[in-house]
Amino acid sequence: MDKETWQKELPEDLKKIIGKSTWEKNKTGCSKAKVFRWNNKEETLYLKINKVDSIFSLEKEKIIIEWLSQKLEVPEVIYFRKKEGLEFLVISEIQGKVSHLAETDDEKRINIEILAEGLRKIHSIPISECPLDNSPDRLLRLAKERIDKGDINPSQFDNRWSDKTPEQLLEEVIKLKPNNYDLVFSHGDYCLPNILIKEGNLSGFVDWSWGGINDRYFDLAAVIWSIGYNYGEEWIKYFLEDYGIDEIDWDRLKFFQMLNEFFQQ
Repeated sequence: MDKETWQKELPEDLKKIIGKSTWEKNKTGCSKAKVFRWNNKEETLYLKINKVDSIFSLEKEKIIIEWLSQKLEVPEVIYFRKKEGLEFLVISEIQGKVSHLAETDDEKRINIEILAEGLRKIHSIPISECPLDNSPDRLLRLAKERIDKGDINPSQFDNRWSDKTPEQLLEEVIKLKPNNYDLVFSHGDYCLPNILIKEGNLSGFVDWSWGGINDRYFDLAAVIWSIGYNYGEEWIKYFLEDYGIDEIDWDRLKFFQMLNEFFQQ
């Protein structure tokens, strides 16, 4: 979405908020929405634009961020509106460096500790009043619905199962389905670009469109993949130690990594 299109689609009240601020397209984070960064007087804000019917709901992200506002280090919701099939969400900036940009092994080790600490903190939040349910059985039903609607492109699958059709991959997922779930509050996309670190300390979490009740391993599957991709697989063991897992359930992990393929496009 270029500058001309971006400005044309904005609701009038949002145009007043932006005014004549300088802006640029944001290139960090894992959000599937169009994200723009701009300086508004003395603060930096982020605008997300997405289709209303997208699997990545900005309205759900707004709901979760507001619910978390007194519980975790999350952005502040400044503005939300739907207009002509689009969602517009404006949030405040969380200062810090995205955790995948570690430059040295020492920085990686510190970040691994922070990533584990952050995920323990997220998973410790009580779920009794959580407003959104992303539990595995619901996701399995949604995956089937997306396949039936033709929304899944197998060319986008991870290399590990790129030879599968969507139907074949879902069959493999169902075969690995756990007998029970360890339900916690889940980030839903706990990859390294979504965790910010400042001066060796956790500064915050972003991209919450899949936040809600889910199995603990949904987040573990995401962060283990992300650590391997960004730092190297040799760093995964340190994360597991810091998080507090003595022995990983690899079948359970694979179940959630495969299930997640249906919600990445």
